[in-house]
Amino acid sequence: MSVLINSAHQGLRSTAEDLVAGDKNNLTIATDAPVQRVILEGKKAVGVEANGKKYYASKEVILSAGSLNDPRILMHSGIGPAAQLQQHNIDIVQDTPAVGQGLRDHCFVPMVNTRTDTSTDRKAFYGSQSAMDAAKKEWEESGTGPWAKFACELGIGWFKLTEQLTSTPEFRALPADEQKYLLQETVPHYEIITHFPIHWFIPDFPTEALNYSCLLVFLFNAQTRGEVTLQSPDPDTPLLFNPKFLAHPFDRRLAIEALRDSFRVAKHKSYTKDNVAELAMPKGESDEDLLEYWRQNISSSWHMTGTVKMGKNGDADAVVDPDFKVIGIENLRIADMGVVPVLVNAHVQAVAYVTGATCAEKLIKEYGLA
Repeated sequence: MSVLINSAHQGLRSTAEDLVAGDKNNLTIATDAPVQRVILEGKKAVGVEANGKKYYASKEVILSAGSLNDPRILMHSGIGPAAQLQQHNIDIVQDTPAVGQGLRDHCFVPMVNTRTDTSTDRKAFYGSQSAMDAAKKEWEESGTGPWAKFACELGIGWFKLTEQLTSTPEFRALPADEQKYLLQETVPHYEIITHFPIHWFIPDFPTEALNYSCLLVFLFNAQTRGEVTLQSPDPDTPLLFNPKFLAHPFDRRLAIEALRDSFRVAKHKSYTKDNVAELAMPKGESDEDLLEYWRQNISSSWHMTGTVKMGKNGDADAVVDPDFKVIGIENLRIADMGVVPVLVNAHVQAVAYVTGATCAEKLIKEYGLA
């Protein structure tokens, strides 16, 4: 376990915008301009269309819309699975079956208990509008105080399941390479996060329950592959997002054993001594109870990855090549988590930044940019 690394400095959240430093004369940002499609001349990208307005590129178009939106833009541009495009009367420019397939994501469930008044200071803060207002005023004046701390400090840990997972028929049914990977010393099987502000995610969370403790259990190395698919010919309609969580037998076994193993913390006497009542906990410890708890409380962690996967030319599941170029289309690249071919055993922010930086390095070299 450790304290989670935080993307903040001197009380202010740090974002990717901070990388855009110095002279910005070569950068124009159009806000409220969601891209509907790439403008193509044959199989050459020449620009993008947003809200009916066309923006043309002098060299290339680079999409960075994320794992859920890259497939939308490509499919409404005529690049994607032919059957889906035909179903929605979209002209086919290139049949690329892998677009929108191979979705991977981390899923999690919470365990929440209300606590004694003296074991947390959440209620005194979140339960008082005057306390939050005073904290906001302090943050605006100096960047310090409770709003520079609350919901910014989490604990995180990664854990391996040995015999309770690797001895199961679900594990033994995996391909030999996958088994070997999962047995490596540095490959975790699940994660625990502590101090999560779950009341922000539950509608009408009762004020009297704000003295609570929340643990999140995340699954790693799930075998399921989900998909995002067209559900309308309207390019402004989101795609249908289906992660297919727990569809694979190994994932269900992993979910059961990870939750059961996490009870080493959640049901340890040094933790439970401050519990008052259960807000969200499995009703029992049987396989059936634990799996049902996952099914009723599962959530995406917003780590969507791999829907326009990178691979070699000729790979059936590849959309972009190792230079981030959309295979079969000129002057079109994608640089975001959608191209990443693996789901890392971590939170994916650093991977997203490295992905963008790697694409930038290739562009700098290819075009001789200063």
